[in-house]
Amino acid sequence: MFLGEFAHNLDDKARLTIPAKFRDQLMAGLVVTRNPSGGCLLVMPVDEWNRVAERVSALPLTDGRSALLRRALFSAAEDLKPDKQGRILISNRLRQFARIDTEIIVAGMNTYLELWNPQLWQEQVLTPLQSEELGNDLFAALGV
Repeated sequence: MFLGEFAHNLDDKARLTIPAKFRDQLMAGLVVTRNPSGGCLLVMPVDEWNRVAERVSALPLTDGRSALLRRALFSAAEDLKPDKQGRILISNRLRQFARIDTEIIVAGMNTYLELWNPQLWQEQVLTPLQSEELGNDLFAALGV
């Protein structure tokens, strides 16, 4: 499982050092791509990526929403393998999409990771979660 939130910095070559607690799960390979539902990047171990890719590929070709999802995920996807220090290179086009400069938030999402610009993380995730109304709605939707 990928759990937790970590503040990191990209090095001068735009490499991210994967948090130590996640490295073993990603050393065999991973895929980084755009998150079409948010202004962040998705990082998935190859096995998880394969499961998601199969589900997306099974969507109807004639549905405009599924075509948009395919384009968002597959055209930007980069398969990577961390180096011996656990670093991956985040390409310029992916960094531009997520508005990532040097500071980055690495957030565990159970089966995958999200990479965020810290300001967007605060605005789109933390601030809404601090709203009592939203928090209550989320728990109510889950029946908790």
